[in-house]
Amino acid sequence: MRYLLAVLFLISMASAQGLLYGNVIYLPPTERAVVVSKSKQNLIVVQIKNGIPEVVDSSVAITGVKFGDKKELGDMKTPEGVYFPKSYKPKNQLPPAYGIGAYPLNYPNALDKYIIHRNGDGIWIHATDKENPLFFSSKGCVILTNRDFAKISDYIKINKTPVIIQENFVMLDENKYKQLRQSIDDFLNRWQRVLLDIYKGKTNGIFSVYSPYFNFAGGDIFDLKKQFKKEFYSINNNEPFVHILNKKAFLDKRRNQTYYVIAFKLAYLSGDEIKAVNKVLYLIRDKGQLKIITEENL
Repeated sequence: MRYLLAVLFLISMASAQGLLYGNVIYLPPTERAVVVSKSKQNLIVVQIKNGIPEVVDSSVAITGVKFGDKKELGDMKTPEGVYFPKSYKPKNQLPPAYGIGAYPLNYPNALDKYIIHRNGDGIWIHATDKENPLFFSSKGCVILTNRDFAKISDYIKINKTPVIIQENFVMLDENKYKQLRQSIDDFLNRWQRVLLDIYKGKTNGIFSVYSPYFNFAGGDIFDLKKQFKKEFYSINNNEPFVHILNKKAFLDKRRNQTYYVIAFKLAYLSGDEIKAVNKVLYLIRDKGQLKIITEENL
């Protein structure tokens, strides 16, 4: 009962102050996002309705024994960031300590590997048979009671549902929230125009949307430029085609840096063939402009 009262109190306080849960910026209407506050030991499920984030469910969520953001393997800290569930493991595939099930997350993601340089693995959302687990008692995972895990599982889709882990929920007034949504729209329009220019052989625009510190699995920004040329250059007299589907966007606010994460399905023309990839872009603000610091495909 004390867990339920604490969660309801947090939600009512946010409503009373007229603030919005700002970690979730865009989400398709049929999808939900999971947001975890380590300081509050609280997990909420968020949907976007009429352009505004709404909490549709909540539970207690246990995180790492050690406070702060994860840095390395075995430090007993829960990483902060935006992750996606890679698979589902039922009880018969797990040791008893994992309760009725688990969702392994894609930690470390591209931001962790190529920009922050964090190591380790095995960060999951999983259940426990304990009815009242101790706060701050995990080895780095996010732990829910069996009952809450079963409830939250109704919202989670593999490779689709974002799991946003933060020290604190980001709370924004409505005007700031709408400005943030507009800045994401403006950036995606610029990025899309750059890709269309690449089709025509104009690649210098890449520096207007990618940070000079960009790094990813394929190398640095100059390697990315070569990859784009190879992928897009030959269109065989077809009309250029770049289309963004199922847009999602999230705010990942850390102590020393703020990241903006955009996930979507990208459909594009490569030669005579239309291809589609599930892409995640990680952005920072560089002299007031959003720019991509790293990216990956899910």
